[in-house]
This record gives sequence, structure tokens and C-alpha cells, in this order.
Amino acid sequence: EKEVSAFSTWEKELHKIVFDPRYLLLTSKERKQVFDKYVKERAEEERREKRNKLKERKDEYRRLMEEASLHGKSSFGDFAQKYGKDDRFKNIEKMRERESLFNEFLLEVRKREKEEKNLRREQRFKG
Repeated sequence: EKEVSAFSTWEKELHKIVFDPRYLLLTSKERKQVFDKYVKERAEEERREKRNKLKERKDEYRRLMEEASLHGKSSFGDFAQKYGKDDRFKNIEKMRERESLFNEFLLEVRKREKEEKNLRREQRFKG
């Protein structure tokens, strides 16, 4: 409410809270304890929000790859060229991260293709 930064220090933020009536109700020791507790909780909350946002972006990127109908021989270069302007592509900030996620997804695609091929082969021999 006073826009106290979760990653700041007591000294830097004191001027924002010194005139708050609640501040005056606490002893000096309690003030510092309340501040430290707030900063710790707020920092954890911000980290959690950042993790959730990153997970959401990765999920959106995965949906993009699913929509792209990739196959085992697909290349990241072709994928990047075709979908590079898509927000779901751009929301993964680092190209290296995009490519890593692409390669992980492609491993799954290749595994699925191999399983399907083996299943078809088994069905041919049975039929």
C-alpha cells in the first residue's frame, strides 16, 4: 500500500512508512521485525508470481508447437521462421530457451512416431 519494495532495505524504505499511524504503535524492535517479515513474504510472493508467469508462457509455447503439427524431422530454424512473429514464440525471451523447449518437444514427437510405427508393424503381422 505504501509501495515498499520487497527487495529494498529498512533504511531505504523508512521514509515511506515513518508517518503511517500504525508505525507509531510499534516499538522500534517490532517495526524492524514487521518490516523484515513483510519483505520476506512479499519477495516470496513476487518469486511465485514470476514462476507462474514463466510456466504460463511455456505452456502457451507448447500449445503453439502442438498447433504447428511438427513431425520428427522438423527443424527449429523452420519453426522459428514460420512462427517467429507469434506472441507465444516471442514471450519466451531467450532464443536458446525456445530452441531447448522445441528440442524437448521434438523428442516426444519422435518417440510417439516410433511407437505408432511399431504398433502399425505389429498389427500388420497379426492381420
